[in-house]
Amino acid sequence: MSGYIVRRLLLVPITLFIITIIVFIFMRAIPGDAGLVKCGAAGSFDETCFEQVRQELGLDKSYFEQYTLWLGDIVLKGDFGFSPIKREHINSEIGPRIWNTAQVGLFSIAFTMLIGIPVGAISAIRSGRPIDYVLRFFAVLGLSIPNFWIATLVIIFPVVWWGTRWVPDWVGWEEPWNHIRVVAIPALILALASGATIARIVRSSMLEVLRSDYVRTSRAKGLREFSVVSRHVFRPSMIALFTIVGIQFSLVLGGSVIMETIFGIPGMGEWVIRSVGDRDFIVIQGVVVFFATWFLVITLLVDVGYAWVDPRIRY
Repeated sequence: MSGYIVRRLLLVPITLFIITIIVFIFMRAIPGDAGLVKCGAAGSFDETCFEQVRQELGLDKSYFEQYTLWLGDIVLKGDFGFSPIKREHINSEIGPRIWNTAQVGLFSIAFTMLIGIPVGAISAIRSGRPIDYVLRFFAVLGLSIPNFWIATLVIIFPVVWWGTRWVPDWVGWEEPWNHIRVVAIPALILALASGATIARIVRSSMLEVLRSDYVRTSRAKGLREFSVVSRHVFRPSMIALFTIVGIQFSLVLGGSVIMETIFGIPGMGEWVIRSVGDRDFIVIQGVVVFFATWFLVITLLVDVGYAWVDPRIRY
């Protein structure tokens, strides 16, 4: 196990290095830059301002120089760069925004588990009965409806029907109830599709275990159904669930882009969307590198966690 962890950890910097190259190239392939955004469009373009901004931000240097300076600051100083639009270092923004995004993510994972595991377990235990068909119908429905459409309706309908917003503007923990509403509602919307995925995975995994020989033997010995399910069915069927939950947790940051934009949450996702419009490449590059690091760490923890879920697994 320790050898496997060391090998995976050695692959992390190599993977991140390749990702930095790809994101840097893709950002430079987009037409325009921060100089054009700050100095006006074609009708009111200021050439002097444009050259000054490009020189100040190092955009007048070659791509190789820009990349090495950016990567060197990250590796040697832990500095993700300087935002030309907000006129401040990215590091000062990352901390609060990570916390805001993490709140949505943690609520989303909690709702996902609360929805997916009971629905999938009940559907498997009552397989072929009316409750199974009803739960499977809602699981497919949850997968089919886009979460951005539901989020848009949650914003629009209360205004149209009652003339007020159901979800308040972003507030801190000084107003705990309003803050929980702002965080929990988008998290619940995100959890609908992921919860439906978890339910389907749990159902199929548990059905496979329920049909196994040792489960039939347990029942033949006279064990109660609750003991059979809780002790002999649930844990072995959780390996696939462990994988999906880990992937969902690593993808929370990406899924939060849409929810944060719709609900006005000042998190990492909203920051990326705004930075794309401002051609703030430094911010986008820094956030993408952070997302990639997050994903690599979570996938490593999931792989290591397999051995805890099922002691038969060895690396």
